[in-house]
Amino acid sequence: MSTDKKHTFVLVHGAWHGAWCWEKIVPLLSASGHQVHTLDLPGLGEDKTPISEVSLDSYVTKVSDLIISLAKPVVLVGHSMGGMVITQVAEKIPDRIDTLIYLTAFSPKHGETLLQYALQDESDVAKYKQVFEDEGYFIVPDDKIQKCFYDLCSQEDVDKAMQRLRPQALAPIATPLRLSEENYGTVRRCYIKCSQDRAITPQMQDILCANARLDSSLTLNTDHSPFYSCPQDLVEAFISLAQ
Repeated sequence: MSTDKKHTFVLVHGAWHGAWCWEKIVPLLSASGHQVHTLDLPGLGEDKTPISEVSLDSYVTKVSDLIISLAKPVVLVGHSMGGMVITQVAEKIPDRIDTLIYLTAFSPKHGETLLQYALQDESDVAKYKQVFEDEGYFIVPDDKIQKCFYDLCSQEDVDKAMQRLRPQALAPIATPLRLSEENYGTVRRCYIKCSQDRAITPQMQDILCANARLDSSLTLNTDHSPFYSCPQDLVEAFISLAQ
């Protein structure tokens, strides 16, 4: 692996999660000689932004500001809801991104929202979600979380993750993306499908792959959270797609 090109990875987590979900991935990528950066999206992880102030633009701004602060273009990874975020970031700063990697992630087209796709999917998240419209957020009940997100993960990882999940703001996922061929359309795009995912079904992943008009893709035989269920395989997938 020493002859491979070394990359700068920026990893964007999905709904309810935070930068903590990459805790097994960061040391593995770093050990392979790559630079790795993670962040908490507004209102998630340890970020204290009130739900009422969370927007798609706030997500995009935080990720874009991080990328602009780095010395060279990045491999930008988005997991689940993070796919929507990296898509809009690529529209904003295409010259700062070498490759987008969607990790079992949403990739709406121009004028579409993540919510449109989530509501079409026959996933366990769609089945079990609890929406609090007045408060502006939604959750998955505690007794359904493991089934939805961590079906093939160790109990230790599940227990740790459940302590750190936060309510997910509704506003970002109901905001249409604004994309163009001149910007987003110029960025190299890859997808990692997860064949046993219960949060975004494999059938929906196929639709999202078609949306993204991919340069490359591969499949892992795992659940929605390969950063816990098969971290070494995931790191190898990231490095392979980034080359």
